[in-house]
Amino acid sequence: MLRSLISVLAVLPMLGWFVNAANILCLMGVASPSHHIWNRAIMDALAQNGHNLTILSADVEKNQPSNVHYVHLEEIYPTLYTGPDSIDLLEMANENLFQSVVSFYRDFVVHECAGTLKSKGLRQVMNYPDDFRFDLVLHDFTCGPCLLGLLHKFRYPPLVSVTAFNNPPYSTEVIGGHKFYSYVPFYSLSYGTDMSLAQRIHNTLLHLTDMVYRNYISNPRIDAMMREYFRYDDLPYAPELHQRSKLMLVNAHYSVDFPEAAPPNLIPVGGLQIREPAPLPTELEQFLNASRKGAVLFSLGTNVRSDQLDVGRQRMIVNALRQLPDYHFLWKFETELSIPLPKNVIVRPWLPQNDILAHGKTKAFITHAGLLSTHEATWYGVPIVGIPFIADQHRNLERCVRAGVAKRVSFQTMSTVELRDAIRDVLEDPTYRTNMAAQSALFQDQPEKPLARAVWWIEWVMRHPNATQLQSPVLKLGFLRTYLIDVVLVLAAVPLLLVFLARKWLRKSVPAVSDKKRN
Repeated sequence: MLRSLISVLAVLPMLGWFVNAANILCLMGVASPSHHIWNRAIMDALAQNGHNLTILSADVEKNQPSNVHYVHLEEIYPTLYTGPDSIDLLEMANENLFQSVVSFYRDFVVHECAGTLKSKGLRQVMNYPDDFRFDLVLHDFTCGPCLLGLLHKFRYPPLVSVTAFNNPPYSTEVIGGHKFYSYVPFYSLSYGTDMSLAQRIHNTLLHLTDMVYRNYISNPRIDAMMREYFRYDDLPYAPELHQRSKLMLVNAHYSVDFPEAAPPNLIPVGGLQIREPAPLPTELEQFLNASRKGAVLFSLGTNVRSDQLDVGRQRMIVNALRQLPDYHFLWKFETELSIPLPKNVIVRPWLPQNDILAHGKTKAFITHAGLLSTHEATWYGVPIVGIPFIADQHRNLERCVRAGVAKRVSFQTMSTVELRDAIRDVLEDPTYRTNMAAQSALFQDQPEKPLARAVWWIEWVMRHPNATQLQSPVLKLGFLRTYLIDVVLVLAAVPLLLVFLARKWLRKSVPAVSDKKRN
């Protein structure tokens, strides 16, 4: 008995070390409700584990527990969407791929940073004492390092970078590792991993355009904006703040996404926002159950909204759905729809997507093919009709099309007949559902839930803040040494040197031999 008591007393301090509440600063400046949904899942789980969270965010939540404090970056959305330099995502959807790369950094990233630095919320945190202790900084790095001046202010707590944007092309510039353009398609391309020569050239040029514009135009501009605001004489160059990341959590998983090489501190946690389904509201439950052959969810996500479509396209969609009366359609439409609806269609400004996809009567999902939506559809085994607009939506949908779980409909050329036939094919060809069931089984077959994995690794960083064993050496080696350019040059120089010496020797020896013969 005494021995057991001594053992318990010996373990208690260790337990306290592992479960002590930490102060976590969350820098969530990305103006995207879908990013907030993904990030919020992580933050809620950390709060449930007893940690204290201070969250700077473009999106805020009300009625939070006492250990969660949101600080609103209130100027980001107005700067992006209502200011003199506001952007139009539907216009961006019509740009060519090279223009869209420039637009992302020149318009979205820069204006988002400007809105961040204008926000009273940032000033509120800047007024914290410099010696305020944060045990960890959690940062959505998708749109750059604009908020990382706070990392310097608070004396460099361990940094964990996160993104809902799959595994972006610039992740290697944050934690090292490799991006192989030979088989990793750029996020806006609808290519697979087995690209033709022309496709690999196109893919390489896009990757290089992205890298050059980011490193030589966008990053210096963001760095200048940060220096003007934070005013620290010893503030490192902005991308160098990114490179202090101990760990990166990405919204990807090898079971359903494109395979990529990754350093050990890149942790795939795709689908962590997926939760156990809740019962549907009575009205929605009855509407789904009343369908003869099943129901279809229709949502274009949170950035490109259905009510932003022109009236002609709205009418085209309604006519397509009207011609499939055996199915009921639930359409997320954010305002009033002036077009009369058939009985098999209802519209709501918000729909519980996770819970509807989990419902047994849901037979298909009409979606913009955002990553959260494609992961949720895959998890629940619901085949897809995809209407991609921007960014990674094209690549997400292409992966699904190649897996035989989706059909593509072009937003630019869509017609009533094309949309109707695509929906009908996905609903009535059983191979789509069979293939998606196989994809779902792969995605769900994991040793733990993605959210549990994310939280465990974040807490691992807090337990081992000085550990460097997982970090890639690529950032220290640099481009030339990483890709053995110096070795290649040396190896190429050796035979050239031998040829040069041989020719020199021959020039000397051949005349000498000739002279001997003459004598």
